[in-house]
Amino acid sequence: MTASASPNKKPLVTILEDQSKPVPKTMVEALESDDPEAALRALSLAARHQAVVLTQTLERDLSGFLTELPELLTLGESHPVHNTTACADSIHHSLTKIASGGSAASREIRLLEQEKAEFDAHAAAVHLALTLRTNSDRAARALQSQQYEQVAQAITPWLAWHQQQQQAPPPGTDPRATHSENDDPAMDPRVRAYAGEYSLQQLSTTYETTKIILLQNYEHAVQQGDLQALGKYTPILSSLQLESEAVRLYLQFLKSLLQSSIRQALDPTHSQSQNSNGPSNTVPPYVPMAKVYNAAVHVLRHHLPMVSSYLYKAQGDVAVVQLVHVQVEETVLPMLERFQKSRDLASVSTQAQRIAADLEERYTGRTAVDAHDAAAEADDAGFGALVGSLTDVDATMQEVATCLQHVESYLRFVQHTCDQVQKARTMRHEQSFSREWENDGTPVDLMETIEILPTRTNLHLALAEVGGQYASIERCLLMASMQRAFHASEDDPRYYRPLGMASGGTNHGNGNSSFPSKALQTALVETCLYATRRGTQRAFATGHTGTASAMTNFGVDCLLVLLEVLSQRAEEAGVAVLKPGDGLLAGSGGIFNAHTLLRQGTQVSHAVVNAGVTTSAHKKKSTAAADDLQQKQEVERGIARACAMLNDLEVAVGHVDQLESVLSEAIAKGFPPNTHDTEQLQLCVKSLGTVTERFRMASDGTVENLESVLKTRIRAIVGDAVGGSGESSGFMGVGSKSTDKVTMRMNYNLDEDAYNLAQLGESYVSRLCVLLDELLEPLRIHLAPRLWDALLFQVMGTAAKRLETYLRKCPLTALGAFLLDADVRDLVSYTKSRLSDDTASSNVGLTKSCPALARLIQIAKLVCVDDLDDVVDLVSASKRKGLWDLKLDDTKAFLCLRVEFEDEHVHELLRLPDEA
Repeated sequence: MTASASPNKKPLVTILEDQSKPVPKTMVEALESDDPEAALRALSLAARHQAVVLTQTLERDLSGFLTELPELLTLGESHPVHNTTACADSIHHSLTKIASGGSAASREIRLLEQEKAEFDAHAAAVHLALTLRTNSDRAARALQSQQYEQVAQAITPWLAWHQQQQQAPPPGTDPRATHSENDDPAMDPRVRAYAGEYSLQQLSTTYETTKIILLQNYEHAVQQGDLQALGKYTPILSSLQLESEAVRLYLQFLKSLLQSSIRQALDPTHSQSQNSNGPSNTVPPYVPMAKVYNAAVHVLRHHLPMVSSYLYKAQGDVAVVQLVHVQVEETVLPMLERFQKSRDLASVSTQAQRIAADLEERYTGRTAVDAHDAAAEADDAGFGALVGSLTDVDATMQEVATCLQHVESYLRFVQHTCDQVQKARTMRHEQSFSREWENDGTPVDLMETIEILPTRTNLHLALAEVGGQYASIERCLLMASMQRAFHASEDDPRYYRPLGMASGGTNHGNGNSSFPSKALQTALVETCLYATRRGTQRAFATGHTGTASAMTNFGVDCLLVLLEVLSQRAEEAGVAVLKPGDGLLAGSGGIFNAHTLLRQGTQVSHAVVNAGVTTSAHKKKSTAAADDLQQKQEVERGIARACAMLNDLEVAVGHVDQLESVLSEAIAKGFPPNTHDTEQLQLCVKSLGTVTERFRMASDGTVENLESVLKTRIRAIVGDAVGGSGESSGFMGVGSKSTDKVTMRMNYNLDEDAYNLAQLGESYVSRLCVLLDELLEPLRIHLAPRLWDALLFQVMGTAAKRLETYLRKCPLTALGAFLLDADVRDLVSYTKSRLSDDTASSNVGLTKSCPALARLIQIAKLVCVDDLDDVVDLVSASKRKGLWDLKLDDTKAFLCLRVEFEDEHVHELLRLPDEA
């Protein structure tokens, strides 16, 4: 061991060799010397030198110590029992000596360690005593010069020692009996003896005097509102452990300050002077409430940091938050109550609930909705008489929503403040835990969480009450707006408008660009969805999760009412109107001969003008052409409006889906995450996805109903194009003067001459496509793209099933099979050319969307095989790809249609289960 010396002090050896200053023998002799500090240092160094010398001596003795084995252990193998017994006795003796206290060297080391710990504790006690004696005079001098910060710094060690003395063990116990090197030196009774009663009494007197003076000055600063003096004295009171008195006085100051700010904010003269921008000086009800909240936030932001830093031990931060919130509640709750009474929200909310229920029941489950019924339009279930006009109610709802928004913003700020206060208290507790753990290794208990404010205060309850009334009236306003939209005049030129982007109305596929889309939609959907979006977004703007959840649920209910109305309109004013023969669509031939009539009328008019001759025959012909053209235009206009009823459901799908996205984004940006209320609100918003699916299902249902209406005409068209049962061979001429083509009937029992003739003529598939175009072209340009694609798939499915029925009766040769494959390819090409979606026009998309057409493709591949042995490979390969839908019986039936294949060979080949 080597002794290290400070650069400004003499080495240990030099001090010990300096015989001019004798080393004292005891502590009493050292304290009574002229220089106690030097004497104590010399005594400590002498003890240390003695410990070093003893340690070196012990090390030398141990280095020369030799261990010799007992003689019994060196005996030979002739005495095994004796040797074993001797070894056991020796080991037992050695263990007994170790257990009884070890060697003398170990005892000396322990004694030296105990002496060192005693010397260290003695030195710490002396140092603390000297500090108290020095600070006693320094505190007295600082108090005379009114330097209170220096007084607090000098008194702080005495306060800590005084608190430790109050926690001292009871009389009769020896504190040195449990003394260790980690014990606090303040608990050493020698501190009082070394410091002296005079110094301790002087410190106590100085503390009491300083306490009285500081509290008087602090109270005077509170009465005068001197913020600078409060900021000066608050840290001093905290260091003197006067937090309780400081908190009491500081709360008085904050209460008077906050009340003064609130009175100034509510002063009508002051408010009018700041808000007088014109003749009307009416202040909205939420303006004074907002001023109260701003005053409270101002107090918390400017005063809570200092209180939390210096007065947290007396829970001053908790008291400040509670004081501010109580003052806000006492001011705002009466204002909210007066606002409710002035707007009569309670009674209006009750009436609104009844009116909304009546309006919802009126349009749910009705068999017809008459948009031209003036009585129904005037009957709004008493909304106008009991609630008010739409404009007035909307303005009132805006005021209520703004009030709710201000209350929620304040409550969120207060909750955030409580969280930060609790976080600061937890951090201080963890820091104290770390220090105590480092000092003595004893863990401390976890800090208990303080409930600064209740989870549901009176302001929360008032907010929930007003929010419930607001949601009820907002729901009634939404239903009344929708009722007004249901009975809007269809004669208004703005009622029908081009299909919007939200419905996917743009032609994004590979359809025929020569006929641009003229799809329309009504104003009903956008009006209702605008009212729904405005109501829900206004409720979300309040920030109150309960109000937002209630309004979202009400919006879902209203959208279901809209779904019911749109479905009825689509059936009654859409599908029923488009029925071929009885409706706008012609039973035979299309209505789009209007283009030909238009060209003929224009040519006649130009000829009359150029010739300069006006005869009665020409007038009659021109008038008839004009009447026919006008009639065709009226029919086309009717078809467009009927299709608009179907498009409204598709438009609603896009708007509801967009509303769900907007509200989900609003939750992510404006509501606290990972809370129970926010999760409930997210579930309410997700219910809009179910509404979207129901609108989409209703839209698909109307397309299916429209196809059911067209099915009879489609079957007639297929029968006309095929030319009967398909059993006989022949051809049928087309009544066209422009060409000399002939249209073949369905006949695939062809020899080489018949096959060549069929190649020269026009196939029945071409005629089928022309007839389908005449029927479907008006719907194609007036339906939404997705609806048109769905309708086209269903129409082609119906046509393909009808063609399959005729094919089952038509024998085929090898050349006829090739012709069938070409005809099916033409039918597939026609279907692809009429689609508006590129993804659906692929082979995979086409087969999935139209299974009946996929069956025709499989039938054409099946009958085109050259050898029956290839059938099994074709079926197996197609099934592995998932492109085979024909059952075993169907496969046998179509193969038997080939005149080259014998029925016995077909049945013998396909004598296998259906799953093969």
